Amino acid sequence: MSKKLTYETVYDRIKSNIKSGLWKQGQQLPPLEQLSSELGVGISSVREAVRILGKQKILRIEQGRGTYVQSELTDAPADRLDFLERATMLQLTEARLIIEPELAAMAADKATDEEAEAIMATAQAMKRKVEKQRDFLKEDIHFHELIAKASHNEVMFHMLDRMSDLLVDSRRKSMKWPGMHEKASSYHFLIAQAIGQRNPTQARALMKCHLEDMLFEFHKGEDQHEN
Repeated sequence: MSKKLTYETVYDRIKSNIKSGLWKQGQQLPPLEQLSSELGVGISSVREAVRILGKQKILRIEQGRGTYVQSELTDAPADRLDFLERATMLQLTEARLIIEPELAAMAADKATDEEAEAIMATAQAMKRKVEKQRDFLKEDIHFHELIAKASHNEVMFHMLDRMSDLLVDSRRKSMKWPGMHEKASSYHFLIAQAIGQRNPTQARALMKCHLEDMLFEFHKGEDQHEN
């Protein structure tokens, strides 16, 4: 799982061009087709990288007009940027720990049969990808989105959606921690099972354990940075 994915390479290249000043704030990027050709990658990889950078407010995507640089990137040392990113990951996961266990419990109570089946299907798709050592970021994000929607609480769904936008880049990095992908896949399957069995107490407890496990890893990373 440590191999860099194509869209990650494109993502890093675009950020590098902005950081170096090649593409300045307000400047329009070349069309996706041109970037695809110049970088020698598929247009779907370029589109995914641009989508993530758009969610992070680094790029601004204007339908029918093009993609523009929205934010300049500083020349702060890499280790400093990594520390700030970990702090953000930690704080966002703490917020998720407050919200998502209750969303899982509500989903177990309120999900339609179709929603419960979709949650399980996504957990199974993630499990298959983990077994084949393939990237599962899309399934990971979709799984949590489906649970939030199945809670049938629009306020909490949009709260989680806002946090998810900030976590996109950090999640793809946390997936590469040793053993994290197998643990995440197992938790997802068990949570989906609890929702399908209409067991709010178990769904809540499993989601809480899942996020507490992530918090433990974040704290461990912080300790290593300080030492």
